[in-house]
Amino acid sequence: MKILRQVWQTVLHNKLFSAIYIFGTALAIATVTVYAVTLWAKVAPVYPEYKRSNTAYIDKVQITSKNGNGFYQSTLGYDAVSGIFSNLENATTTSAFLDKWENHFVQPEIERGNFKIKLKATDPAFFEIYTLKFLSGKPFDSAEFGSGLPVAVITDRTAREAFGPVPFDELTGKDISIDNTKYRICGIVREGSPSEQTSYGQAFIPYTSVPDYDSPGPRPLVGNYTMILLTDDFIALKAEVRDIVNRYNNSQDQYICDLISCPVDHYTARLNTNYIDDFSIWSFLASLGGVLAVLLLVPALNLSGMISGQMENRLAEMGVRKSFGATRRPLLGLVLAENLVLTLAGGIIGYAFAWILFNLGVADIITEVEYGQETVFTAETVFSPIIFAFTFAVCCLLNVFSAFIPAYRSLGAPIVKSLKN
Repeated sequence: MKILRQVWQTVLHNKLFSAIYIFGTALAIATVTVYAVTLWAKVAPVYPEYKRSNTAYIDKVQITSKNGNGFYQSTLGYDAVSGIFSNLENATTTSAFLDKWENHFVQPEIERGNFKIKLKATDPAFFEIYTLKFLSGKPFDSAEFGSGLPVAVITDRTAREAFGPVPFDELTGKDISIDNTKYRICGIVREGSPSEQTSYGQAFIPYTSVPDYDSPGPRPLVGNYTMILLTDDFIALKAEVRDIVNRYNNSQDQYICDLISCPVDHYTARLNTNYIDDFSIWSFLASLGGVLAVLLLVPALNLSGMISGQMENRLAEMGVRKSFGATRRPLLGLVLAENLVLTLAGGIIGYAFAWILFNLGVADIITEVEYGQETVFTAETVFSPIIFAFTFAVCCLLNVFSAFIPAYRSLGAPIVKSLKN
């Protein structure tokens, strides 16, 4: 308690220094927190993508002509989704959705204009891979999917914008107009965030209800579908898919298929967007550490300069303490404790500032979400215990980097020099 009282008195005695130090720390912590949260949202098991460690994707295919007349690169076609990749032994669940399907509008029942939504055309297995929380109703089933019925699962936000403050239970079974087509609402789910790229949608319909969903693409296996897979053995799955591709190529006279490193696991897909073959998670972590070091080093040097000046002004105080028997170690501990209090205060303010930045839309720039959509980083993501621990660790590192060296050097000055100052 005595040390805490001394720390508090020192902070109050140097109000301007304390305020500048806290503000500088807050900016550093806010920057690091924004960076950490956006990265965490890509790789952590967050709503509704809780099964990321078992998720894989096939979303790129390149078809090359055997006579050398060029190639065609795109996402998968219906013939790939429903044909050669439909019964993978090493995939426990297989789903697909139509990609690049944008600019869809809801015609609401309440008095307001049409509004744009992100519409995802998929299949029933999609709801097995992504554990969307149903607030009312249920997902469309295999019978509805096979029949191509116009049914839809919509999000709570879409429901409120289309129908107003109507209880969700009363909306199940009603029709919603999307692009002037009536869809029967079979379920309402809690909306996720556009930062969760593959799972995000504001309405989900069977892709079999989309006109020409099974039309052939400009080349074999080419179209607008992305496949999502759950697997317990990614290596075996990758080997199986490559074996299928090899057998397919051997049976073709005109074209050669290349999946461009697919299937890829979730972490590679999110961290190595170009699917480079020699991608290494350890190399990525090393580069991440370098970025964080730069983000910390600049403010640490600035704060260290401030502390050096502050310690020069406190030489006489430290000289008096030494004359009464204080040694360098307890005095160093006192200075570090003072700065830790300021650093933690700056960390709390910086964390709050980061939350404000998220709500102002800075995450839209970082995560490159589609224009017109709002990135929602929920409390589950931003206030994750891991993010809390990370922020606390950053605060401690910033305190050590900025305070230890100038304090250690100043406290090494002889008592006479300190008292003369």
